[in-house]
Amino acid sequence: MAKSGPVRAMVVGLGRIGWDFHAKEIALSPDFELAVAVDPLEERRKEAEEVYGCATFASLDDALKAPDADLAVICTRSADHAGHSIAALETGLHVLVEKPAALSVSEMDGMTGAAEKAGKILTVHQSGRKAADLRFVRETIDSDVLGDVFWIRYSTQAFFRRNDWQQLKRFGGGYLNNNGVHAIDSVLRLTDSPLEDVWGDLKHTVTAGDADDWLKVVLRAENGRVIEVEQSYACAFAQPRWLVCGTAGTLESSDGKTARIKYFDPEKAPEIEVDPRAPVDRQYGNDDRLPWEEKTVEMQPREDYPDFYEKLYESIRHGEQLLVTPGSVRETIAVLDAVRAKSLWKY
Repeated sequence: MAKSGPVRAMVVGLGRIGWDFHAKEIALSPDFELAVAVDPLEERRKEAEEVYGCATFASLDDALKAPDADLAVICTRSADHAGHSIAALETGLHVLVEKPAALSVSEMDGMTGAAEKAGKILTVHQSGRKAADLRFVRETIDSDVLGDVFWIRYSTQAFFRRNDWQQLKRFGGGYLNNNGVHAIDSVLRLTDSPLEDVWGDLKHTVTAGDADDWLKVVLRAENGRVIEVEQSYACAFAQPRWLVCGTAGTLESSDGKTARIKYFDPEKAPEIEVDPRAPVDRQYGNDDRLPWEEKTVEMQPREDYPDFYEKLYESIRHGEQLLVTPGSVRETIAVLDAVRAKSLWKY
């Protein structure tokens, strides 16, 4: 029989995402209770005890010896995600792991296998899926206002000589594993067919450390749609965040908050045919006039996105479908594997 009452959670890692997001979300939810916190830093453990009144441990191994929790929320460094998730699953806990869930498909498969063997839930906090601009682009494509969408480009650029642990290979750092996994996971929601092939390249340019800080990824779906992702810490000029091109129009957004959409109704467009004759006076062009319309709109989707923790509670207590399934994340991790394999600069 399924348990009732709040889900007792163990937050493993009290860094930015563990402390500022997960601990707060759990504490605010009537469906969850922050029962245990794990962090090697004593000052962080004391803070958790004072703020939340929870038990604390310096290591996950110690916390799992007598786990007083139903769910482990893994917020440790990227290189530790797979090992910590498997340890928690094997102890009998459900697992929510931060992105990147794993550093390879092999690691992801090991985690999924551990979850299946234990009969426990494994899910991933791929929070980029709830982004308003992504969902607005999805709804715009579905509206057919742009016609047949064949090309999408997503770009985030800055010039930032970053020097924290996210720029060290040994911790699983780098742009691809950090922000890149969000971008790739997000645009995979826009392919509308399975992937045909993947190309990518990585570089280390201006940051400290030894991990990648520049990436270019090109996805081509079986339906012919091409999606490009460009991200780096080595571009001093902002680039448009979104460019979505279809046979009847284009969407462009510089900041992911507002979008310009230029489009026309194909049924109102004049017929056009190829003229095979030599151009008069060697001049090219025609007098084609399309019935263009243009608007600038806020990138606010019509549909709401489910609350992550509310959905997780329903999955744990009532067996409802996960908001983020391991299989969907495996597809994202497989793209990351392919990019690393294609890159001339090796991770």
